[in-house]
Amino acid sequence: MEDFEILTVHYKTPELIYKQYSTVREFYPNTKYTVIDGSDNGEIYFKDLEESDTNFNVKRFGYNIHHGPGMDYGIRTSQFNYLLIIDSDVTLKKPLVYEMFKVFKGYSVGKKIIMDSTGHEFNQKPDRDKNSFIYEYIHPYCMLISKKRYLDFHPFIKHGSPCIKSMIDVYNKKCLNELTDFKITDYIELKTKGTRSVWGLNI
Repeated sequence: MEDFEILTVHYKTPELIYKQYSTVREFYPNTKYTVIDGSDNGEIYFKDLEESDTNFNVKRFGYNIHHGPGMDYGIRTSQFNYLLIIDSDVTLKKPLVYEMFKVFKGYSVGKKIIMDSTGHEFNQKPDRDKNSFIYEYIHPYCMLISKKRYLDFHPFIKHGSPCIKSMIDVYNKKCLNELTDFKITDYIELKTKGTRSVWGLNI
């Protein structure tokens, strides 16, 4: 339970991070908490939080690293074996990491959806006989992931569904049993397209 870090990727929407921070610290006051900041406007965000909280840090790139590559960088450089990845527009309603660890099976835990290779989501599970190229996908808006297992598969990418190549790799290597569905909505609030509604799709 102590061997995890909280990770989020930020792009020029600091009000979302401040709101998230208050809920994260309510339940996890001393957990390492890292923001990958891809803001490209020259602003230095969250210096006040860094100065008041030794377990909070920001990795500033000065350019738009994008969501998938930002998560990839955060995972690869983490000193922890597990990461709770949350979108910048997510806030916590109650603690969830212990419950996620209880069902963890190897790679990741989160909301499981079905996608095709382009990132198109199916509302209902399609017939695999008629749709051979469909994949189970753990949505990264709130995901607990193993760093060790992440490094065994394709990295997250710049894409509207940044985990898609990783999930295809999980499928091809016959490791679907390591993807665990979890009722995320019991534990978090999600401001739908919080950053995207301000800055568009190119994040």
